[in-house]
Amino acid sequence: MSTEGACLPPSRLYERALNLVAMGFPEEATTILRDISVRAPGHAPVWNKLAELLRLAGKDREANGAMSRAADASTLWPTASDSRTPAEIVAAERALLERIEALKTPPERQRELRNYLCAHETDAPAMRILGRLERESGDLITARALFERALVLAPDYHNCRADFALLLLVMGENKRALAESGLLISRAPANIEYQALHANALCAVGDFDPAISKIEQVMRAKPTNAHARRVYARSLYIAGRREDSAREYRACLALEPGMAEAYGGLADLRGDYLTANDITAMRERLRDGELDLRSRRTIQYALGQALERSRDFSGSFAAYEAGVALSQTIAAHLDRTYSRVNQAVELARRRAVFSRPLLAREAPAEKPPQIPIFVVSMPRAGSTLVEQILASHSLVEGTMELPVLANVVRDLSLRRLISKPDAYPECITELGASELADLGTHYLEECEAYRRTNRPYFIDKGTSNWLDAGLIRLILPHAKIVDVRREPMAACFAMYKQPFEIEVQFPYGFRELAHFYTQYAGMMAYYETVMAGHIHFLSYERLVEDTESEIRRLLNYCGLPFEENCLRFWETGRAVATPSGEQVRQPIYRGAVEQWRNFEPWLGPLREALEEVGTVAAAESQPPV
Repeated sequence: MSTEGACLPPSRLYERALNLVAMGFPEEATTILRDISVRAPGHAPVWNKLAELLRLAGKDREANGAMSRAADASTLWPTASDSRTPAEIVAAERALLERIEALKTPPERQRELRNYLCAHETDAPAMRILGRLERESGDLITARALFERALVLAPDYHNCRADFALLLLVMGENKRALAESGLLISRAPANIEYQALHANALCAVGDFDPAISKIEQVMRAKPTNAHARRVYARSLYIAGRREDSAREYRACLALEPGMAEAYGGLADLRGDYLTANDITAMRERLRDGELDLRSRRTIQYALGQALERSRDFSGSFAAYEAGVALSQTIAAHLDRTYSRVNQAVELARRRAVFSRPLLAREAPAEKPPQIPIFVVSMPRAGSTLVEQILASHSLVEGTMELPVLANVVRDLSLRRLISKPDAYPECITELGASELADLGTHYLEECEAYRRTNRPYFIDKGTSNWLDAGLIRLILPHAKIVDVRREPMAACFAMYKQPFEIEVQFPYGFRELAHFYTQYAGMMAYYETVMAGHIHFLSYERLVEDTESEIRRLLNYCGLPFEENCLRFWETGRAVATPSGEQVRQPIYRGAVEQWRNFEPWLGPLREALEEVGTVAAAESQPPV
């Protein structure tokens, strides 16, 4: 990639530097910006961008100096743009695609586009194409930067904005995705694809009624669009409209026979929605040699659910086992295989940072108007049930699996991108009390997009929050943390038979699940030691056996008065987006505790894996009541 350009005017060099930053080459950009700051010291944006990069390199003093220079400077040239018309941009995009089509591999195409953008600094289509390639390669941060840069240059580049909004949804930046998709439909209201994208964004922030209305609008325009009907069916499921959801999944199968996602959706309804005829049809579909791996995986898990409900446990386990094997294959292809070594290293880093002295500070005497209750657990361990119980209280608002804390952690990890690409959690030691408080304020502000009431408490059950209980304590000292735990065999097998999002790095096999359980239990035991009194342990089995006593203990920990509604949690009407959504709409079923025993003849390897890593012993030493 060529970055030479000493003879170019500073205005063009500045745009080249911005391209380099977007493409993920901040060091090269810093060199160019230093040169421009000498040649055009009066241009404030140069100093601002230089300060940003210096801070990423850990050079705070120099960054402060650059900010001072920016304050004394002005703007010497206008903001650049890609001034071509939308039709010209589409034509240019087509030509660029034809140009790189001759290159055989994505890396070759990426290199070609990077070189091109060093010579064509304001070419928005090139940025969009490169952004899509980066997204496909798994570099979502660079893809986001390229889409943002393209939209600065060409604000009416609607297809790029659609890519950007979709990426934001993938990254859990749902609030911004909603804003971007809203901008799209305001500028192109007749575009059905943009309407569907906006509906997805509404679902992502938990605004299901307008989302359903929007999807119905899409379906009126495209009644035979199976994808739109699948999104509609999923939204109805989350809203608790089971029969309507099942009807729409059936409509999907009528439009697209053998549609894997429809079978998966019917399985998620957890009732008798998959019939003997469906079992025959799914088996026939699996015999299709042309069926892609993802669809095959979805159908295997759905088949496992259907056979389990029909009490064919041998056939059910075989289907789950095939689904797990496919999950492992796909994860390996995406370079998303769960690493026991990496997981252990990440937890060790947190133990080293979140020490007892660091976490010992007292919470301010005055409580804030909003107090989050973090319900943490492994997947399929009862957290949705606990959330539903709490959400039945008049002072508590249930939300969903919020991505907000994970995004705070991601941003902290990128805090020193140039000098240390993964700065979290060690960077926490650099932060003062005011900066930590600002992070807490930012968290609460971002959560507002998911809230619909002004109740003083709200629930966050983000799936990765358990990792960062120490951070929660530092930035939200009044927050409550509830650790929901399930017996090892039941917990691991429940995860084994659940088709999680394949893009999420997750343990699928028995040995990996046993390791994951042990790591979770060990980390929470550590947090419960260094944060004594600030985490409430809740056994799922105890909750099932002695429901009222456990609910009273839970509410007492949260500082909430007891309310009878919490005992009748299934009567609380609210949208639930997790796989347990149907289970929390009915009274506690005590048989669920022992469901795994139906598969005990095939779970010897799981038990051996758990005993090998000492999980059974760890479970027996769970915190006392």
